[in-house]
Amino acid sequence: MIGSTCYSASSFLYLLIVTRLCGVELAGFFSLSYATAQLLLQVGRYGMRTFQATDLDHKYLFSEYKVSRVFSCAAMMLFGVIYSAYSFSGEYIAISIFVIMMKMIDAVEDVFHGNLQQNYHVELMGKMLAVRNVYSAVFFTLLLYFTRNLYLTCDATAITSLMLCLLVNSWAVRHISSRQPKRSFQFSHVLELLKMCTPLFAGTFLSLLLYNVPKYAMSNVMTDEYQTYYSILFMPSFVITLMCEFVFKPMITTIAGLWWENDLKKFVLYVARIIGIIFLCCGGIVIAGHLLGRTLLELIYGVDLSPYKLHFIVLLIGGGIGAEVYMIYNILIAIRKGGCILPVYALTALITILPAKAMVQKLGIMGASLNYLLSCSVLFIMFFAILIWVILKKKKALSH
Repeated sequence: MIGSTCYSASSFLYLLIVTRLCGVELAGFFSLSYATAQLLLQVGRYGMRTFQATDLDHKYLFSEYKVSRVFSCAAMMLFGVIYSAYSFSGEYIAISIFVIMMKMIDAVEDVFHGNLQQNYHVELMGKMLAVRNVYSAVFFTLLLYFTRNLYLTCDATAITSLMLCLLVNSWAVRHISSRQPKRSFQFSHVLELLKMCTPLFAGTFLSLLLYNVPKYAMSNVMTDEYQTYYSILFMPSFVITLMCEFVFKPMITTIAGLWWENDLKKFVLYVARIIGIIFLCCGGIVIAGHLLGRTLLELIYGVDLSPYKLHFIVLLIGGGIGAEVYMIYNILIAIRKGGCILPVYALTALITILPAKAMVQKLGIMGASLNYLLSCSVLFIMFFAILIWVILKKKKALSH
């Protein structure tokens, strides 16, 4: 919980600090770059974390997971450089590249944490997550405060955070007892991993693309300052999903074990409990957001959000539904039913991307908010229906 809180809070803090110290317009550019970096992070992670954490038979060596992550992170940075060079000019290109590198560190860290979780050391994973994110957030804040130079700050934060990430996580992995297959490294297994996780990567990439469609639609028809307003209003919704990882991420290996042990009753109980807890938490967050959230954001970020009260509630509801989507998505991967993920996201993309620009042109930030809510709702309905179908099919098979 402490590690996930630090991770969630760092995302919140970066936009806050840039808004306060660099102004609304530069913060709008930063928020768009950060959203793109979050999208490209899915290339770096390649949908492999849940697959790795639920590799209960330890079919693949940790070294094979690491080499596959080298390839995916290299691809992430390559796409990041191409995107930045095409989209921006001057110093903005470098800032965008280093913002993407800051998120790449999450992908590097992720492969170490997958190994820790696979070997039931979630507590050690949390410590490493907290150490690295606290350092990155504090370093970023202090350097930007004293220099007021966003390029230098992103550059230095990315490089030093990567060094710290490799140092602390390598130490953590060396100090646990890890089951490993009694064989040598095989490059063919790296290619096999990348091939098997390609549909998972495509699904997660599409999911983030869907959530960022409103931002890109706004960039075509509205000025940078509105990007900042939307990003501030959206941040609590994004944090809801990160915070809900408290509930299900430590349990995902256990859930996979129950499924493969055919303990369907306990599996259903675990899943139902998680869904219920997330709904209760999100309901409380929506109520608190209605009463206090927008006012707190105004005080923290120093901007006037009074015209966007209803927009904020719509985004919070979307965030709660999105957290449920993320949870069911991970469960489907854990029980090796990930083949449905790509078709679900592709269908949702057809439903939500096409009207996005028209919604923003007609309704402004409210159009962007409603498009996000639509994406989350469609995904939840389809994933929940698939999960119920899979459970009923398993129950029928066990009864025979």
